[in-house]
Amino acid sequence: MPTPAHAAAPPEPHPSPDPSRRLFLKVGAGFSAAIACSALLPALTGCSPADTPPQSGMAFLRPADVALFAALLPAVAIDLQTLDTTARRQRIDAAIRNVDSTIAAMGQNGQHELRKLLDLLASTPLRWALAGVRASWDQATPEQVTAFLARWRGSRFATLNAGGVVLVKLTSVAYFVLPDTWAASGYPGPNPAVYRALHS
Repeated sequence: MPTPAHAAAPPEPHPSPDPSRRLFLKVGAGFSAAIACSALLPALTGCSPADTPPQSGMAFLRPADVALFAALLPAVAIDLQTLDTTARRQRIDAAIRNVDSTIAAMGQNGQHELRKLLDLLASTPLRWALAGVRASWDQATPEQVTAFLARWRGSRFATLNAGGVVLVKLTSVAYFVLPDTWAASGYPGPNPAVYRALHS
């Protein structure tokens, strides 16, 4: 049967937006006020000083950030929970180094906006109020972290939603680029012939 002349043409596909720029803009706009408030109440918030240096061996991540991503990884990469303590610690450390190198390679604007998010989650009162996690990150359980991520990613507030997406993307990509994780993700690894050709 011929298509009516007035039938609507199928919508043209839209180009994929730049996720890092759009998400960090949302994160920065929404969290700036919270960070500003916490800066006025350092005794209550427990925020790290602005001049806190990166953790030893890291280019960007501070000790509080490392604790955050160490808590996020078992909640995002479920297979970590099946490993013994030594193997789990090794993979978490390697993934955190990947997170750090990824952020270090970002532009200053992206780093600045991400720093706002990480500083907010380092503040005990703000973390409790916005993430629902009262304990410090190194004491939080995978269940608590999973609930926090689900709450933020499912939030009707664009700022929280964007913050959750950024954290999950950073964590999951940093973990699943590790060769030891490819089997768990169903990735068979690079084609041996292509790999040899590229690295010969």
